[in-house]
Amino acid sequence: MTQPRVFAPAILSGLLLWLAFYPCNFGFLGYVALGPFLTLVRAEGVSARRRYLAAYAGGLAFFLPALQWIRVAHPAMYAAWIGLALTSAAYFPIGLLLIRRLDRLGKPPLGLTAAVVWVALEYVRAHFPVGFTFLKPLGLHQLIGFAWYYLGHTQHDYPAMIQVADLGGVWLITFMLAVANGTVAEWLIRFPATRQLLKWQPEHAIGFFREMWAAALAVLAFVVVYGYGMFRLTHGEFQKGPIVSAIQADFAQDVKMGEQAKLFAEYDRLCINASKRADLVVWPETCYPYDYTAVKQPLAGPLPEGIREGLKDNAVLEKHAFDRWKTNVLVGTGLDEWDGTTAWRYNSAILLGPDGTFNGRYDKMHLVPFGEYVPLKGTFPWLQNFTPYKGDYSCKPGEKQTRFAFMVGDVQYTFGVLICYEDSEPDLARQFNLPDGDDRPVDFLVNISNDGWFRGSEEHEQHLAVCKFRAVEARRTVVRAVNMGISGFINSDGIIQHLPHDSVKQSLHYVGPATDRILLDPRPSYYAQIGDWPPAVCWGLIAVGLLVAWRCRVRR
Repeated sequence: MTQPRVFAPAILSGLLLWLAFYPCNFGFLGYVALGPFLTLVRAEGVSARRRYLAAYAGGLAFFLPALQWIRVAHPAMYAAWIGLALTSAAYFPIGLLLIRRLDRLGKPPLGLTAAVVWVALEYVRAHFPVGFTFLKPLGLHQLIGFAWYYLGHTQHDYPAMIQVADLGGVWLITFMLAVANGTVAEWLIRFPATRQLLKWQPEHAIGFFREMWAAALAVLAFVVVYGYGMFRLTHGEFQKGPIVSAIQADFAQDVKMGEQAKLFAEYDRLCINASKRADLVVWPETCYPYDYTAVKQPLAGPLPEGIREGLKDNAVLEKHAFDRWKTNVLVGTGLDEWDGTTAWRYNSAILLGPDGTFNGRYDKMHLVPFGEYVPLKGTFPWLQNFTPYKGDYSCKPGEKQTRFAFMVGDVQYTFGVLICYEDSEPDLARQFNLPDGDDRPVDFLVNISNDGWFRGSEEHEQHLAVCKFRAVEARRTVVRAVNMGISGFINSDGIIQHLPHDSVKQSLHYVGPATDRILLDPRPSYYAQIGDWPPAVCWGLIAVGLLVAWRCRVRR
């Protein structure tokens, strides 16, 4: 007997989904890429082992090429690339298992069950294993997870399709696309040619009229999302804010780590030029090469020599701000804080005023595993070998967000900072849109990053694409200052407002500022106020469905 073909549709879906992201960026494939994979939900005569191995192969076909840019950072990061791909691919068979369980409950439209499960699992992928907010009361919460390559991210180039993010985050866009993909799978299963090619029959069909209803559901979801998007795009009224300059240099990581004087001289030059026009100048992540030093007050006893030298470097930096830059400057820097016994290291952003005064700092909260800390290093010291650093470069996570403030004339403006991949974390960005005690929501967001690790890869474009969703979700302009690119301004509709050069491609590796006026958006963001309600609803539906399925089995 001929074995049913289940690996081909799964792998085809993985490859189509990869094509929907950079470097190809065929975003329209987001509507159909998972269709072949979802036909496995109803494949008859297939063993569980083959079915779920095929699903895992489909996950690998997507995540292995999608994540290959991780290896560019350092030879040691090949292990991180393979490890993350192997882990992320597991969501495909897990998703298939859950969809099959729900699909047996009254034969619902495949698009609906696929959408519920896909949104739920993308949320898990963003927070696994200990990033879930319900762990905070238990003291187990830590910002962790990988919130890239969501199905909804494929639509970043279609502004009308991403405006619903201010209602329910990127999750609503993923939901709409998954409905479309499930409907594609329904119709693929219906065609005799498909069944003949794959050499299997569906376990059950829902009938022509139900298939038409499923198709109508997909069309309705598209129309609602598109209609809401067009309404939002045509009814925005922006107000003029401060002029901000994001400076960008083009330093490879080996130069950045080894030629501090050259690095500082270049950013000093860029900052002097940018400060002539800007109310605020933004440096990329960790581009102040000497690190900033902080001392917890009050402390008794003498300071270590290294801390004293660091404080002298602080004075030099602050003197530069007063003598040469003469405007507000946000500096991305490593920061060493002495608490009397230990110098704790942070990845930070500090704000210096026109007179060189220190006006606040933010310490990165969502650290990158193996880049900024080594998980389980105390238990498995050999894991240090999988980092791009020779010594211990572990950072301590920050404890809270900072709302920076600066004056332009008699008007105060506020902004929040997301460092590196923190702009992939929806919850961090939306928190800045909420009042905090006596503080109102911030006026705009800043993302600083050092993408010099990934020179020449699609990471640069994909990082920019992810950031667009934070702008819509928070309804705030996002200013990006990125070493090697891509810096620029994303307005609160998720549209690129300004780049250092004429295009995204030309802005990569460009040396110079991106300077523009911030557009202030008074529109509320319901997602910012409510939070991640779509994943919560989806997990609730899954729980109810699994409970009903269990009760049905018990009764039989």
